[in-house]
Amino acid sequence: MKLKGEVFIGVDIGTGGVRAIAFNSKLEQLSSSYQEHTTISSREDQAEQNPHEIYSNLISCLKEVSQPYKKITGIGFSSMLHSIMGVDEKGNPLTPLYPFTDNQGKNKIKRIKEELPTFYKKTGCPPHPMYPAVQILWLKEEKPDIFKKIKKFLSIKSFILQKLTGDLVEDSCIASGSGLLNTHKLSWDEEILNFLSLSEKNFPRVVQVTEKLTIKSVSGLNNLRGVPVYPGAGDGMLCHLASGGLKEGYLSSTVGTSGALRIATHKPFLNEKESIWCYHFYKNWWVSGGAIHNGGITLRWFRDRLCREEAEKAKKEGMDIYELFDKWAGEVSPGAKDLIFLPFLAGERSPNWNPRMRACFVGLGLHHGKKEIIRSIMEGVMCRMRAVMELLKPSLPEKVEIRASGGYTKSRLWLQIQANLFKNVIKVLQEVEAASLGAAIIAMFAQGRLNSLEGFEPKIKEVITPDEEEVKLYARVYKKHIDLYRRLEGYFSGG
Repeated sequence: MKLKGEVFIGVDIGTGGVRAIAFNSKLEQLSSSYQEHTTISSREDQAEQNPHEIYSNLISCLKEVSQPYKKITGIGFSSMLHSIMGVDEKGNPLTPLYPFTDNQGKNKIKRIKEELPTFYKKTGCPPHPMYPAVQILWLKEEKPDIFKKIKKFLSIKSFILQKLTGDLVEDSCIASGSGLLNTHKLSWDEEILNFLSLSEKNFPRVVQVTEKLTIKSVSGLNNLRGVPVYPGAGDGMLCHLASGGLKEGYLSSTVGTSGALRIATHKPFLNEKESIWCYHFYKNWWVSGGAIHNGGITLRWFRDRLCREEAEKAKKEGMDIYELFDKWAGEVSPGAKDLIFLPFLAGERSPNWNPRMRACFVGLGLHHGKKEIIRSIMEGVMCRMRAVMELLKPSLPEKVEIRASGGYTKSRLWLQIQANLFKNVIKVLQEVEAASLGAAIIAMFAQGRLNSLEGFEPKIKEVITPDEEEVKLYARVYKKHIDLYRRLEGYFSGG
């Protein structure tokens, strides 16, 4: 028997996989489904994905999560904020999907800065190879034969929404995170498009996050035909929404594949150093902040490259390998026996936007093993998050409330490390998958089930308080981390 009642689905198309979660009208989780997809990284700077695989994973997740219910009331979408692919006139992919971790356009940054000096001021995007604008320039100059055949450039979300609904749209948030949208006018920027030998015709129509679309007849999803679909926004913006962050004095903290700290403002918030990004969210709300390139992906790298046997054994025994990593790290004292990790496996975003920076273990000795390495990875990631915090401090009140979401909230140890490094209380959201929750909130709001987005208040699962002694220790760890960064920065920049 099918279950009755209003059901909203929040879909999150992430860098590492697709997740769909069903919520009731009280935004309580009912069921979920997750499918991991692959990233091809066979050479330096490369990160490429198969859009067909991602679409297939989405269909599987939607089919599984919607099956128990008589009717689905609405579906909201979240996706990775930065991704791009080229398609032909029929919407068939001519390129792989390039997610934000792709660094192949790093040699194009100098040209962007020289020929588009107002790029940052107009778009809110610091020049960096993760942005679709740079990836398109790379395609144009390095793969001209393919570039000439491309009729439109799509994000992974616009590609999937077109296949589901027949409508080719891009929500203003994803568009704002492309480096192609004028964040003040909320339209594709003519100067940047001309620079790329493109026009508005080469991109989807820009819509609000609450634009109503409808699922057409899709193989495998007959039960969802006619269900309203809403484009939603980027994963980071929806995590901020789900944390109750659409108000002043709140800082949202997320660590998934990457990591970010965010604040909401009523107008574009930029800085002279061009180190803060700023993307449009909804109507008179923008979200600004800083993001690190290497969050949970560092542990995934460790799992896939250095712990394959343990991961396979854990899978056979029905154990989550990341729980084992957490246990190992917890057996090591703070400071990881003086092992420092600079987590730049895929270059750097905030605060220095250096795509050439690379990861290092500093102080590695015979007395260090996998447990110490994992602890140093967790500490290194949080040191980079602290560096972003320092960047945002001038715009924050003296007392700021930090709310945490994302996969890292499954690790109390990682949260405690953050509280100690930040010297701040961390409030942990009950819903770990905040991007999916945020997508469901958009669907509910669009259908009039919520009065406002600003008024949403999340359920808090736990409050993490800094440990005074460890705060002192981590102050020294952070100082060493920053000192090592400065010493090595020139080496990786060719200086």
